[in-house]
Amino acid sequence: MGGIKNEIRRTKAYARKFGQNLTDDQLFLRLISDKIRNFEMIKGEGEKVKQDGNWERKMEVAKEFVREHLSKIRGVIMVGVTGSTATEMALENEDIDLLIVTKRNELWWWRFYLRLCVLINKIPHRKFGVKERANEFCFNLWLDENNLTIPKKKQNLKNATDLIMMKVILNRDNCYQRFLKKNIWVTKYLATGYNQRLEKDKTIKEENVFEKGNSIKMLVNIFFYIVQYLYMRTKNKKLMVNLGQAFFHEDN
Repeated sequence: MGGIKNEIRRTKAYARKFGQNLTDDQLFLRLISDKIRNFEMIKGEGEKVKQDGNWERKMEVAKEFVREHLSKIRGVIMVGVTGSTATEMALENEDIDLLIVTKRNELWWWRFYLRLCVLINKIPHRKFGVKERANEFCFNLWLDENNLTIPKKKQNLKNATDLIMMKVILNRDNCYQRFLKKNIWVTKYLATGYNQRLEKDKTIKEENVFEKGNSIKMLVNIFFYIVQYLYMRTKNKKLMVNLGQAFFHEDN
C-alpha cells in the first residue's frame, strides 16, 4: 500500500499548488500514477469540499454559447471546457477556457468565422494582453481532426490533468473518443483517470486514416492561416501554431 499512499500524497500536493482540495471522485480521476487503481483504494482520502456553484454556472454559460453558436457551425465537431471550470474549482471572476476541434483542413477559416461571430454578437471573449474577466470565453486551444495528438513538448502532468478533467459539450463523429485514443501518453501520468474516461464509452472506433481532402479547401485554409498568423505575430511572437493546431496559452 506504500505505492498508493505516495500517489495520493503527491496528487494532493500537486493540487494544492493551484489552491485546490480534492474530493474522493476528483482524487480518483487525478491520481498521479502510471498504474490503474481501484476507487476503493482511495475512498475516504479526499476532502469534503464545499462547492460554491461557480463552475456549474460557468458550465451553463458555456453550454448556452455552444447551443446558440458553435453547434450551428458545421465544421466544428468537438467543444470541451477546460481550465478551472473543468476542474470544478473556478472562481467567480475567472474566464471560461474552451478547446475546439474542427474538421480536417478547416481550422483557420472557422477560427476566422468565429472571430467575426463573437464581434458581431458582442460575445464576451478574452483579448490578448488583457486581464481575464468573469465568464469571458477564452478560445485558447484549437485542433483539427487530423491533428488530435497533443505535441510532445506539451505532454506533461498539467496538460494530462486538463485533458482528463475536460468536460465535453459537443461531440460529433465520435471525435472525443478519437481524441482520447490519440493521447494515450496521458497514461504515463494519470492512468486511472484515462482508463475511467475510456470506460465511459466503449464504442471507440478505429481511427480514420489521414485524408488529404479537397485541394481547394486546403488552399483556402492555408490562406486564412497565413493572414491570421501574420496578424498574431504582431501581438505575440511566441506562438505555437501550425495548419492543424493552435495553442494560445504559453503554459499549455
